[in-house]
Amino acid sequence: MVRASVVQLLLFTAAISAATLFAGSIATEAGLYAQSVEGEGARDVATIDGEISLINHPEAGTTYNETADNVTIYAKNVGGGSIEADAADLLIDGEYVRSVETRVLERADSLWREGAVLELTASASLEPGVHRAVVDADGAQDRLEFEHRIAYWTSPDGQNGTANDCTAENCTVSLSESGGELTLEMATELDQPNESVAYASSNETVATVDPENGTTDAAGTDSTTLYLHETGETTVTLDVGWDADEILIRVEE
Repeated sequence: MVRASVVQLLLFTAAISAATLFAGSIATEAGLYAQSVEGEGARDVATIDGEISLINHPEAGTTYNETADNVTIYAKNVGGGSIEADAADLLIDGEYVRSVETRVLERADSLWREGAVLELTASASLEPGVHRAVVDADGAQDRLEFEHRIAYWTSPDGQNGTANDCTAENCTVSLSESGGELTLEMATELDQPNESVAYASSNETVATVDPENGTTDAAGTDSTTLYLHETGETTVTLDVGWDADEILIRVEE
C-alpha cells in the first residue's frame, strides 16, 4: 500500500509540473505574440499617418546635375513617426528607379525621424524640359515637378581676330586684329525668355565684360562685349541662377 501511494504521489507531481510548464509556454508565446502585434500596429500607424514633403526648389536648377548625370531629391519627414531610410522608393517620370543612394542629413543613423531630411540620389540622364519625381515611403508620398534648363555660350568664331579653331569652350583671339573687343553670345534650350544673366571675367587685367548683366530676349538669347586689354587668358562666365557656362579666352598679340 505504501509503495502504491508513493507511485501515485510521483505521478501527481509530474502531472502538476507538466501543466505548469505548458501554462508557462502558453504565457510566453502569448507575450511574444502581443509584442509582435504591437510592433506591427505601430508600423501600420506610422504607415497610415506618415507624411513627407519634397523640399527641392523646382526652379533652382539643383535637382538635376547634367555634369554628373544624377537627380538629387530632398524629402522631409513632417509627421507620423520614424521611417527606415531604405524604405523610400523613387520614381522619375513614372519609372521606378532601382538604384537609389539615401542618407539622413545631420544624423549618424539610418532612421528617418520626424523633422529630419532624407537625401535621395539616383543616376539619370534627362532631356531639357519638365520632369516629375515621386517619393513613396511606407505609404507616405509626395511629388515634385522640376524643369531641366540649359544656358550656354555660342561660339564666337568668324569674328575679327578669332582663330580658325575657335569653339564655344575656348577661343584664341588676336588683340590687334580684333580691334580690342569680342562679342560673346549666349543661348538657352527651349527658349527661356526674360531670364536675368550675369557675366564675369576671371582676369580683368586681360579683359573685362560690359554689360555685366543682361536679360534674355524672346528667343532666350543675350550677349555681352568682352573688352581686351592685354595678352593672357581669362575665363568668362555666364550665370542665370539655374545654370551656368564658361568659355576660356586666350588673348594673343
